[in-house]
Amino acid sequence: MRIGRRPLFFLGTAAVCIALLPVSPEEFLWVNLACAGLAMFWALLLAIEELAADRRARSRRERPEPR
Repeated sequence: MRIGRRPLFFLGTAAVCIALLPVSPEEFLWVNLACAGLAMFWALLLAIEELAADRRARSRRERPEPR
């Protein structure tokens, strides 16, 4: 099981958004939180997509060839 670059990119983006919370102006904290939430959403969806594709490829390899 391996997670690709796309989910890790969005996970890193979410981490940067959270790390910037202490230095952000108070009226714009919601922007950092919204961006972090959106990045986590995409990271999760892309990770699920890659895991599902990996499972499908594995099941095809294990199936015997029809004669």
